Amino acid sequence: MAKNKRLKIALIGYGAISQMLFDVFREKKPPIDIVGVLVRPGRVKATQKAVGKKVAVVDTLKALLKLKPDVVVEAASQQAVRDWGEEILKKGIDFMVIATGAYGDPVLWRKHVKAAEKGGARLRLPSGAIAGLDGLLAMRLGKLERVKYISIKPPHAWSGTPAEKEFDLPAIKEPTVIFRGKPADAGRLYPKNANLAVTVALCGAGLDRTEIELVADPTLPPGTNGSRLEVVSDSGELKLERLGRAMPDNPKTGVLTALTMADDLMKMVRSSDW
Repeated sequence: MAKNKRLKIALIGYGAISQMLFDVFREKKPPIDIVGVLVRPGRVKATQKAVGKKVAVVDTLKALLKLKPDVVVEAASQQAVRDWGEEILKKGIDFMVIATGAYGDPVLWRKHVKAAEKGGARLRLPSGAIAGLDGLLAMRLGKLERVKYISIKPPHAWSGTPAEKEFDLPAIKEPTVIFRGKPADAGRLYPKNANLAVTVALCGAGLDRTEIELVADPTLPPGTNGSRLEVVSDSGELKLERLGRAMPDNPKTGVLTALTMADDLMKMVRSSDW
């Protein structure tokens, strides 16, 4: 970025993630301005009251792009990625995606990468509530022999998902695998819980060679969720366990998700990666 220029970002969605981004930027005071928020029709008035008069709240993508953001940050859903990602990238605006489960569709992934190339934009994919992706990205330059990602959340965090029909979630007393399969299926069936399954696949061995397990674990400390990443390659092995705090109002999402998004944005205005 040009010296002394402030980064202008616009948000899609005003849920727990967007609210935390507001809080982090308010506290850390980086040279970043949130210029607008896109919400559903009918949510404009309430959101405007929450964010204040300095931030435009709109209900169409056209109105959001009129604010001329440098980056549009998706903090809403896989559907938002599908609906608006290509248009944003074609206009030369960077697009940060956290609902990466949408890219379990390889056609959509290729379309968005192509749109970014044509528009001169960048498709930004923060790591989310996981660690170790830097190692995985480096290891894939060699030969990846095995990549496995395990997402671990309390039983109630899987409510409203297919697991609710297959398991008596409140009755689970010990760690239970509720899904075992491919990343694209995990992202599609569990769109609010398992976006990281696709993130790990895209960073590593791909959609067909990445193993995914989703676990309901009532023994987790209250208010937390966890994950494990296991990688075997010709350059070595990586085994990483994470225990993180869940969003207070959303047990499906970890606090680290929003923090990695904030850090990636702040990295754009820092003089070094650290």
